[in-house]
Amino acid sequence: MGSPSAASHGGHRPWQGLLITASLLTFWDPPSTVQFTIEALPSSAAEGKDVLLLACNISETIQAYYWHKGKTAEGSPLIAGYITDIQANIPGAAYSGRETVYPNGSLLFQNITLEDAGSYTLQTINASYDSDQATGQLHVHQNNVPGLPVGAVAGIVTGVLVGVALVAALVCLLLLSRTGRTSIQRDLREQPPPASTPGHGPSHRSTFSAPLPSTRTASRIYEELLYSDANIYCQIDHKADVVS
Repeated sequence: MGSPSAASHGGHRPWQGLLITASLLTFWDPPSTVQFTIEALPSSAAEGKDVLLLACNISETIQAYYWHKGKTAEGSPLIAGYITDIQANIPGAAYSGRETVYPNGSLLFQNITLEDAGSYTLQTINASYDSDQATGQLHVHQNNVPGLPVGAVAGIVTGVLVGVALVAALVCLLLLSRTGRTSIQRDLREQPPPASTPGHGPSHRSTFSAPLPSTRTASRIYEELLYSDANIYCQIDHKADVVS
């Protein structure tokens, strides 16, 4: 490839030439022995998290990186590329705006979804225009309790609901028992005592009560009774004297 000035006079840019070379190598040249690997960090992530597809053992002579969504670069849609000379990301047809290719070839996925799960292939082109590629896997799971499968989470939720129902039933039973006991005690307090039966003695409580006379009233009644008795006695004694 010529100098950047010559390429610019010809109407082409350096990264465009590398992109064309990558396309030609993809269809015409068999891939050489893979010298690098792809590792997902973390290996399995929940929805909404970020995942880094780390490119390991990358050669320092790499001139361009191209990430494809698929098990191979051949026929798989291009997500994004990175050209080391201009240090820029080149978006592809499968680019969603959440992917970033770093200068070391690693691909960062932001806010992943379940649809992002699958195989991803990194294709590299070195200074000699040799092409290599490696594939990694992106695993995405639903945002549940970390470390527990869906069945275990469902079992825990069911157990909690059953426990809450049992506690509620026990509380209701205790409240009903206390309410019934209080009602019986109130009825016993409000029920009138039984009336006394002739021949069985007076009842403990009288159904009629009259106010007791004061001390002065009682004294006056006693004097009247005493005076009345004295008059009767005097009359009886006088009649006896007349008869005699």
